[in-house]
Amino acid sequence: MNTDRAKVAVIGSGLMGRGIGLAFAIGGHDVILVDLNLEILNKSLEQAKSTLSILEQEGLTSEPIDKISSRISLEPSIEQAAAKSNFIVEAVFENLEVKKDTFRKLDGASSVETILASNTSSLPISSIASATNHPERVVGAHFWNPPHLMPAVEVVYGEKTNDSIVSKTVEILRDIGKKPAIVRKDIAGQIGIRILYSMIREATYLVESGVASAEDVDTVVREALGTRLEVVGPLELADLSGVDLVNNVAKGLYKTLDDSVEPQKIVKDMVARGETGIKSGKGFYNWKSGSQTVDEVLRKRDSHLIKILRERRNEQTRN
Repeated sequence: MNTDRAKVAVIGSGLMGRGIGLAFAIGGHDVILVDLNLEILNKSLEQAKSTLSILEQEGLTSEPIDKISSRISLEPSIEQAAAKSNFIVEAVFENLEVKKDTFRKLDGASSVETILASNTSSLPISSIASATNHPERVVGAHFWNPPHLMPAVEVVYGEKTNDSIVSKTVEILRDIGKKPAIVRKDIAGQIGIRILYSMIREATYLVESGVASAEDVDTVVREALGTRLEVVGPLELADLSGVDLVNNVAKGLYKTLDDSVEPQKIVKDMVARGETGIKSGKGFYNWKSGSQTVDEVLRKRDSHLIKILRERRNEQTRN
């Protein structure tokens, strides 16, 4: 595949699909955004243009936003989009049967040389690929939210994924400025989600056990762990601390860590009360009358990510 002329289709124009399409368009690729109807697609395109305007203001676009947005076309037919594409990213609802149905259609309508990638964060790539006649060309490409700002993408092997498909996927992702991480086994949760949920499980345990409040747990994660994890991964940290020290601490600490195989009671009770987080206005935090609104937290998150991208771009320019 010549990544300079890759025609990318993104199936699903919701939050993730729209951001994925935007990342490819910013990276210079023609993008076909696919959804149920043109009304949904036109709304998604307007939201993408609004995001582009913010990125332009922040100095994170190297071309006029009209030129970038002109690379995005809209198509309500999966089959029509698949026939015109050589790299397809599925970003539909996180449901195995929905994804299998989508891949069944993509498999029948696209060239056998077209790469079929799924943005799933938790479902097995092999199960999704089983709906196709060519599972060797199906690969995971798990973008993180927001996709146009987050550099990492997990590239996941299915049981039958061809090595060349993974290599080409890595190539096209690097071409748009992403940092691919290869997941060599089709494991639930891949890399990031497994680590994230291990952290959520322990954080929830600490709150449920009365060790600390949700606010204090998050303070330690943000202001201690988070400030270092931006530049030093957990295994680098193990080396810096000393693997012998990690070994000694683990001997005692691992026995005390939460090992729940089901969500804790505090979580089940919250769900039963309808306290589902920002959707209901209350979860671990009260989002209706708390110190921060959802919009304020999202703006703070995006401003932080934009700052990181700007610093990296300036560093690349200096080098």
